[in-house]
Amino acid sequence: MWELKASVFVFFPYYIFPVKILLMPEGHMMTKAFIIGLTTQDLKNHFASELRVPSDVIKITLNGKAVEDHQTLMGLGVQPHGTVQFEMSSLDPENYPIKPVKPQQECNMPDVITVRVQKGQFWLQFYTFQDVVVEIERATRKKAFLGGYSHKLTKTEYHHAAVQTMARRRPDRGVETFSRDSQTVEVKSQAQQCTINTCTQMTKIGCYMSNMKDKLIIPGTYITADEYHSKRLKAVLTIQTYTRRWQAKQIAAQLRLDKELRVTWAEREERRKREEKEEQIRAEYHRRMNPEKKEDFALLYNALESNCNMHL
Repeated sequence: MWELKASVFVFFPYYIFPVKILLMPEGHMMTKAFIIGLTTQDLKNHFASELRVPSDVIKITLNGKAVEDHQTLMGLGVQPHGTVQFEMSSLDPENYPIKPVKPQQECNMPDVITVRVQKGQFWLQFYTFQDVVVEIERATRKKAFLGGYSHKLTKTEYHHAAVQTMARRRPDRGVETFSRDSQTVEVKSQAQQCTINTCTQMTKIGCYMSNMKDKLIIPGTYITADEYHSKRLKAVLTIQTYTRRWQAKQIAAQLRLDKELRVTWAEREERRKREEKEEQIRAEYHRRMNPEKKEDFALLYNALESNCNMHL
């Protein structure tokens, strides 16, 4: 897929203007924006890197006449708000043919258009107009994906756009600066002595080494991955079994303790009620045997009346 990009160049001051390059003999048209003070050699160097050919085999002509390398675009009579068209060909077409990186897409869009931009403040009703030349560049590279976001409701995707404007470089202050990494790097070489010195000596001609204390190590049974994972699974099941057993024992012990506390509380309540009833009976007997208050005599009269009614 070809990509169409629009580059906007405001000609104030008139330093930049579009240049059309007709690649011969294929007739492919390229449009680029250059500074008016560049020389023809600068144009050759630029297109040499873009078309992947040496700059010394590139020939640039204007209206059928060859252009010298030292001539500038201003010296060729280029005027502001105007365009110039060069023809570019190769001095060695067999070894270094000039071809575009990708074939031109069939498109009827012009290479350069002029747009009138309205400037000013609308609340003051004061407007000025400025002509802006827009170069239509058919980019040969794929648009870089710079991320984006999507709408939660409509699910519409919005991608971040890229611009062709080159970032402005900071002016050179004439002071040599260094990055933090280069300032903090410190190389140090220091020898270390081990706490335990060890050495190895092998038997050879003229040197006999005793093997009385040597250990013979025999490799064990090879365990496959399935066997290893099966062993680990059995270990996990064993741990889970004992864990659940311990949890069940804890729950049973807690239930047993709750039952004992409940039985103890029930026995204590039953004993308390029995003692309260006995105390009540003793108090009533004492009141009948030794009446002291009006309520005590009323209790005796009621008991006597009840006995009389029972005999009658």
